[in-house]
Amino acid sequence: MSTIKVDSIQATGETASRAVSGVAAAWVNFDGTGTAAIRNSTNVTSLTDNSTGNFTINFTSNFATSDYSALGTSHNAGTAYSSSPNMGISGTSSRAVGSCLFNPSTSITNVAQDCNITDGCYFGDLA
Repeated sequence: MSTIKVDSIQATGETASRAVSGVAAAWVNFDGTGTAAIRNSTNVTSLTDNSTGNFTINFTSNFATSDYSALGTSHNAGTAYSSSPNMGISGTSSRAVGSCLFNPSTSITNVAQDCNITDGCYFGDLA
């Protein structure tokens, strides 16, 4: 059996490379309480705090289309419930090639909330 070792990988047709350690095209971990702040990320340039429980994740390298897969989790440490985030489907906003809307809401009351542990993961072809 052979082993291939590389520092980054780029799919045919993509202009951006991604780190082998981050197979997802983009991911982010952030604290959405107070002044929202990214803890760690790959291919995420910034986070916009639009309002309570409403964030925009901005990508460093755009996706080829807005039909990428977006997954997320969020909760407040020390609480008995977790939250159920909507990814890019809130109101009139939608997923864009350069950003994705992230809306954590409680799974009990479906009320938008800021969470101190929030994660987003994005899969798809980069432009």
